[in-house]
Amino acid sequence: METENKVGGSGEATDMMKNEDVDICRICQSPEEPNNPLRHPCACRGSLKYVHTDCIFLWINRRRLTHCEVQNLLSFFLFPYFFIENKNILSASLLPLQICKRSYSIVPVYSDNAPERLPCQEFLKSVLLRAFRFMTLILPWLLAVAFHSHCMFFLLADMETEFENKIAFELSCFFLGLLYTVEIVTEITYIVVLRVIYEEIARTEPELLRPVHLIANGLRHKGVTKILLVLWKYMRILCDWWHDQLLQKLPFFHHVFMRGPLALAFVVPRNTLLDEFGSIRRFLFFLDDNTFAVLAINISWSFLDYMLPYLIGQAVFVLLRCLPPHGWILENISEITVGHIVLLSVWLAYFKSVFTLIRNPTRTRWFSLSVKDTLILCFKIILLPWMLGCWIDFCTFPLTGATVSQRLEVVSDYPLMAAKHWCAGIGYLLVALSCMKLIQEIVQKRAFWYLLDVTEPNYKITKLHLGSLLFAFAFHGAVVVIVFHLPIKTITLINRSFFPLKFGVYKDEFMLGLLAAYICCPMWLANSVKQSIKPIVHKWVIAVSSCLKLSNFLLGVPQRRDGINHNVRLAFGIAEGCMVSFYGSQSDTTDEEDTNEQRDERFVLRIGMMLALAALSMFLVSTTFMALPVLAGRAFFNSISFYMLSFGLEHDDICAFWIGLCIMRKIYKVTCFAYDHVVARRIDLLLKHVMKCMQNVLLFSIWIFVVPGLLGLLIDLMIIIPIQVPLDESPVYNFLLDWLIGVYVLHIWIFLTLFTPITCFATVAWREKLQRIRSVGISHLPFTWLIRDVIGSAINTLLTTLCFPYVLTNSLFPVLGFSREANLTVQRFVWPVLLAVMVIWFSAKLTRDLIIYIHQVEFDNRYKVGERLVDFTQDL
Repeated sequence: METENKVGGSGEATDMMKNEDVDICRICQSPEEPNNPLRHPCACRGSLKYVHTDCIFLWINRRRLTHCEVQNLLSFFLFPYFFIENKNILSASLLPLQICKRSYSIVPVYSDNAPERLPCQEFLKSVLLRAFRFMTLILPWLLAVAFHSHCMFFLLADMETEFENKIAFELSCFFLGLLYTVEIVTEITYIVVLRVIYEEIARTEPELLRPVHLIANGLRHKGVTKILLVLWKYMRILCDWWHDQLLQKLPFFHHVFMRGPLALAFVVPRNTLLDEFGSIRRFLFFLDDNTFAVLAINISWSFLDYMLPYLIGQAVFVLLRCLPPHGWILENISEITVGHIVLLSVWLAYFKSVFTLIRNPTRTRWFSLSVKDTLILCFKIILLPWMLGCWIDFCTFPLTGATVSQRLEVVSDYPLMAAKHWCAGIGYLLVALSCMKLIQEIVQKRAFWYLLDVTEPNYKITKLHLGSLLFAFAFHGAVVVIVFHLPIKTITLINRSFFPLKFGVYKDEFMLGLLAAYICCPMWLANSVKQSIKPIVHKWVIAVSSCLKLSNFLLGVPQRRDGINHNVRLAFGIAEGCMVSFYGSQSDTTDEEDTNEQRDERFVLRIGMMLALAALSMFLVSTTFMALPVLAGRAFFNSISFYMLSFGLEHDDICAFWIGLCIMRKIYKVTCFAYDHVVARRIDLLLKHVMKCMQNVLLFSIWIFVVPGLLGLLIDLMIIIPIQVPLDESPVYNFLLDWLIGVYVLHIWIFLTLFTPITCFATVAWREKLQRIRSVGISHLPFTWLIRDVIGSAINTLLTTLCFPYVLTNSLFPVLGFSREANLTVQRFVWPVLLAVMVIWFSAKLTRDLIIYIHQVEFDNRYKVGERLVDFTQDL
């Protein structure tokens, strides 16, 4: 009732604030109370400055965050009542605010008998107890890693001869065991998250889980189900225990990986009792719960994952040796693989028998299909996409310089290439379906009267709509010719040396980056151009329809029918070749209007001209975006060819395409920005943006070239040269390699400083600088501050670290009369000595901070009685 009164009275608080300058709490919207004063615990200003002590502590307990979350206008979502009642006031107060993110000014309250610090004996005792508790937590996982490493050593014993020595083989087994332990932790965490999602869906939308309940009812009729239920009972206990461990040891887990109501569902503890294991737990009474659960998870998981398949595979191999020779099976397949195949076959047979026990025909139709329905689905989902992929491959084979005979020879030698054609066909159909949805969002539904409507109640995916499928295949075949084949032929006629394209010409050590470019760049392209395609297509349709007098027939406000699920609609659209309609039948009035329009003798001619213009537009756009990005990317690679040749690299046309596309996209955005300002006669504002852009380019160039170059050179002098170059040889500096090393190390340092709770890699001043740049942005920060306090400070530190040892060794030591060999040795190892001094100082500082942290934690555990909210000051 009190909360409702506070929320309900927010309107009165707003009127009061408009008439008088009254400070109110930003959470409950109430003024200061006698026993609950207002404080300003963070750097927020305006209407978000003050908060009640009780309100902020309640907020912290619910959010489990001790810093302010106000960032730009995102506080609307944090304080919804204030946003609804005081939208104008809040907007005005937040406009000058960029970000807060300051920790709340909370000071601990200690008991009266608390000493200034813990006695040395008590502190050492606390440290030893904490170390013992840590060892009890980590020891089971060390045992699990040792167990998995031993199993890997046993399973991979036949591969020991491929290693240089036994130590290398044992280290490989150890790392495999460690990776497998991490994999177990990851998989059981996924199971915990999926259980939370399942329980939340069962609570909110039980209808979605009806097929799962159907399968569960069928499982109850099987005798082998008892074994599965026993396994699941123990696995559920272990998953609940792991859920509680995540909740206790990693309280930020549900904030990082879970959002919305799932985070609230994850917070609820399971209170698992491992005594439900019964005799197994009583037999291992000498193990604590943590050790028992960790060992049970790892042993049971490894048994089901590779021990049981290995035993089954061994048994199968013994049986195969008793049969006529099948040497290729024994040589090319391992025991674990055979065991997994056998288990998978058993599972499929088991579930097939389960589905046959479900006698309700309205339910079995979802799981059982006739031979005819199966053939139709295979024709729609497998054969047609494969044929479309083959046609795409045929129309694009000049890209790789292959001939038709060579391509047919590859397909005949490698039958699995059919899977590549099917994937290409499915990918094309997904793109075509997205384009079809986009067009149907722009054009009225009566323009698609001839298409199959998959939203009709009588539609069945197992029905063969032969005419619609043939039309879809013919349409897609023509589109592939227009979009791929004709542009390739045109580009070849203009420049015969443009094709074939070069793919994958990098060395093995660069293949990871090349694969990242092949996979990530198309996803980035789809996300970046998705928003700009719709207005361009919309404007094209408006322009062409107005010129051809088809606006009344094409343009309008279509209404989407949401009768089926999005994923179901996607499956139906792909099965029918994407040439489908997502709208219902038209009304009689619309049919009469269409008939009147189609009586015009030139109506068909105008429709044909529109289709011809569409084909011409697709041809021109495809030709342009097939040639210009590649040419721009090749020009970029030619400009840095000197550096690429130093690494023995050549340009890759896929990477050249993405680089050229980025360049063209940036040029297009800059051109549009300048054009808009010139048309609006805001030349002065445009000049300000140009100057600011030049400043940002200068800052970015120094930060990305000079700072990493100096940092990489310092790393080269400290680590690489002393290890690789003998004393009697002069070192050769590869500044490009030094720059790459500096870029890598600089990014790691920034990531550790900004996105991790680790505070030992940077000073407080640098953390505040980077946080300010991240929150405010370079464009909104003073140029002099960035040059002097950020870039200048970094360059000054690096130059001092580089130059001071050099000047010292080249000016002081020769004066002292040492020999030339001694001077060279000092010059070579002065930077490694400096690195050793820095490591020792860093280790000492880290140890000191760790001791202070442990002391503070133990002191708080003993003498802390509460917390008090104080006002924020810059000194804090």
